[in-house]
Amino acid sequence: MKTTKTISVNKSTFAFLGLILSILFFSNSFQAQEMEVKGVVKGKSESITEILSGATVYLKGTNDATSTNRKGEFTFPKKLKKGDVLVFSYLGYKRKQVKITEKTSFLSVVLLEDDNEMLGALNSNKRFKSKRLKQ
Repeated sequence: MKTTKTISVNKSTFAFLGLILSILFFSNSFQAQEMEVKGVVKGKSESITEILSGATVYLKGTNDATSTNRKGEFTFPKKLKKGDVLVFSYLGYKRKQVKITEKTSFLSVVLLEDDNEMLGALNSNKRFKSKRLKQ
């Protein structure tokens, strides 16, 4: 002889379960959208624009960073949100900051050449004389 149990679910329990499942299903759309950012970094000097291999790309205020490859391309290792700021830098060029928007997925950044002055000894006609004792 088999005995069967019947489970009775009232309307309020069914509605509660439906509400929980719908919250879980749609919760991704309510969260801040994070996106992967890729791009190319170039440098512009007086007459030419060239690809910058080894340029640094970092997220402002954090230690998250990457650098460009031989072709000047980068893929940022962390998913970024709207409002994050990426900083691009390369020796001999001015730093550039780019704010991420909801439509940002590919960046083409051009860094401008920085005015560099070399510090060093002035040109003089005096001969250099070593102060070491001869052995």
